[in-house]
Amino acid sequence: MLRAPVFVVRPSSSVWPGEQTMARSQPPKSPRQIREERERQELAAQQERKKEAKEPGDLNHWRDLANERIEEAMSSGAFDDLPGRGKPLNLNPNPNEPADMAMANKILKNNELSPGWIHDRKKLLEEIEAFRADMRREWAWVQAAYGDPSADREALERGWARSLAAWQERMDDLNRRILDLNLTMPIWRMELLRLRMDEELERLHAPRSLSRAAS
Repeated sequence: MLRAPVFVVRPSSSVWPGEQTMARSQPPKSPRQIREERERQELAAQQERKKEAKEPGDLNHWRDLANERIEEAMSSGAFDDLPGRGKPLNLNPNPNEPADMAMANKILKNNELSPGWIHDRKKLLEEIEAFRADMRREWAWVQAAYGDPSADREALERGWARSLAAWQERMDDLNRRILDLNLTMPIWRMELLRLRMDEELERLHAPRSLSRAAS
């Protein structure tokens, strides 16, 4: 005798009885737990975005992105208030250059030449360095000689005084030339400082008087 098939009809609820029991066993999340879970998700998303930002992208992608940002800025009027808008371009490379010097400097530049003050400044700096080298060399010799117990220290003292006088004469000449050069300099930041004996001796850690330094 054939039996009629038995059909199991699922309850109207989408959860089976056993599943309902499991669902009921998990208490609902508190507002604090929900907030913490969201914060964890946001933190994970931020870390993922930082990771993607550190990875080198395609050059064309960045170029397209830059162009897109520029176009957005232009559309929003970010470039409407720029100084000089609607005026001819100023092709003078140095806006602080006097008008009467612009043509002369342009001719020098086209002929691969430089203004005279640049050459004079370079030459004067070389002479100042040569002067300081002479001072270093002579001071090194005086130090070695003065340290010898058998040395005639009075003679060394007189020779040191003569060296200081000669150096002062050279320094006065250099200072006159520095003053003349600074008067022709169009850029005040490139002016040279005058030489002073005390400062030059301080560079050498040298005294004005050998006997006073030794005492």
